Amino acid sequence: MGKIRVLTEVVASQVAAGEVVERPASVIKELMENSLDAGARSLEIEVRGAGTGLLRVTDDGSGMDREDALMALERHATSKIATAADLSSVLTMGFRGEALPSIASVSEFTLRTRPQAAAAGTETLVKGGKLVAVRDAGCATGTTIEVKSLFYNVPARRKFLRSDATETSHLDRAVETVALAFPAVGLHYQRDGRTIYRAASSPTLAGRVRDLFGAEESDALLDMAEAETGGIRISGLVSRPGATRSDRARQFFFVNGRAVENVFLSTAVRDAYRQMLEPGRHPAVFVHLVMDPRAVDCNVHPAKREVRFRHGAAVRDALRASIEAALREARAAWLRPVQAHVTARLEPRSEADSSPAVIRTAHQPELPRPVLPAPALEPTAPASKAVGTAQAATRAVPEEFRLVGALSRRYLLLEGSEGLVLLDQRAAHQRILFERLQRGVAGGAVASQRLLAPEVFELPARAHETVAGNLDVLASAGFGVEVFGGHSLKVEALPDFLAGRDPRRVLEDFAAACAETGPRVHGVGADDAVRRAVTRLAVDIEGARDEREQRALVTQLLACDLPYCDPEGRPVMLQFSWRDLDRKFGRT
Repeated sequence: MGKIRVLTEVVASQVAAGEVVERPASVIKELMENSLDAGARSLEIEVRGAGTGLLRVTDDGSGMDREDALMALERHATSKIATAADLSSVLTMGFRGEALPSIASVSEFTLRTRPQAAAAGTETLVKGGKLVAVRDAGCATGTTIEVKSLFYNVPARRKFLRSDATETSHLDRAVETVALAFPAVGLHYQRDGRTIYRAASSPTLAGRVRDLFGAEESDALLDMAEAETGGIRISGLVSRPGATRSDRARQFFFVNGRAVENVFLSTAVRDAYRQMLEPGRHPAVFVHLVMDPRAVDCNVHPAKREVRFRHGAAVRDALRASIEAALREARAAWLRPVQAHVTARLEPRSEADSSPAVIRTAHQPELPRPVLPAPALEPTAPASKAVGTAQAATRAVPEEFRLVGALSRRYLLLEGSEGLVLLDQRAAHQRILFERLQRGVAGGAVASQRLLAPEVFELPARAHETVAGNLDVLASAGFGVEVFGGHSLKVEALPDFLAGRDPRRVLEDFAAACAETGPRVHGVGADDAVRRAVTRLAVDIEGARDEREQRALVTQLLACDLPYCDPEGRPVMLQFSWRDLDRKFGRT
């Protein structure tokens, strides 16, 4: 007798369920997507027992007659595609006809449905993949699916579920994802009898984010102006600079309404924020891409989680450009009221006036409050609070901001009507150095200062090779360097902002910073090399020695494109509001 045999329908369905139904969240995802494909405008979702007790989804979609209700429980029965060619242009959430029979094979499954024209609905009961009953039922137009005792007949699968807390987290994520994909669809989500979300239909993605995550998170986002590039239409919301998280839980990508994962999309986000992220921090991203369905393959993963783009690099570049445009506009709005009068001057004082210096401008704006990661910098003891939001920074500000002085040559203390600002001098120097050197690498003009006498010295072979291979880059950044034979270099000038530095040390630091990006500096690698070089160059920076240097530092910082964070994404300024200080001292 042969060893090969055809699996029974029940076993085949359970095997298929292993691919489609990974956990309770997989069931909720499939049921909600089926409802959306049926034209639902509102969804009722109920979960009990972390999803293994009960999963119920009720919609107001088109519903099904009895024939379709029974056919929907057959494997590979679908109304969404008819030929293999249809896979190249599919726009529905589901299309393979595997979800319902797979779910029904590992649970106690009930389907109630009625199309609008029918006098009565249909109720279908399935247990462990076996049809138990089909009967008329009184129900509203639409469909309700109940899934009870998930994995009751496959204990090995149930055994490998994670804790209730973990499975609940996955369920919440699945509901959030669908809610964000279709903000116009109303949604009521209950878990163990408690309402988690009740989100009315929203005309905007921002409104749906506010409904799900609250006003504070919504206000920390930038609106990406809808744009189309190369047939790719992009819109959405992204984090303001500094409003980051310690995880990627707020990163959502949608392609033609489908929540997806793709390395080109995550790379675009990372590149767009490359100068603004502190290590271990991640921006929030809610991005919708609309493109020709023939340019994206959504049939490469059993759960349809991952997609493959025909032109992945073009998608990456388009998304990165859209995010960068939103960030540029935010920076411009943040800096506009300051850069218009960035030539701050010190108010003349008489010898008898011993009050702290006052930094004034034509309209005397307060030093703007940068956007910093509020969740990571919640008040501790003593409390410090991340400095405001970019939106708050652009509103009307008091007439003056007083420079109180330096603290231990490391920080500058400034006082305004809303509280105290502590400025990290080394971080400020790093930001200033980074942007000036970066402009040189990018071909911008950087002033040079000639040395009193040229210096000639040797560098190790690899460092010499790196410097010699980047003479044009160094020249554009204000360096006067030439190869002097062997492993020797001749330095005649340095950028003005590095005046007084040891030329050998400067070039050694530059070579070391290039080591991880290769011998030739260009593109994103150039930013990384410049950032590492600045970190090394700033190690021995001392604080401003007098009021004149302190004022100059603040003025130069405010002239930067990103004055609120250093090249590694760490904060340059922190604010202590009067309200927080009063609370710490028990005055409120």
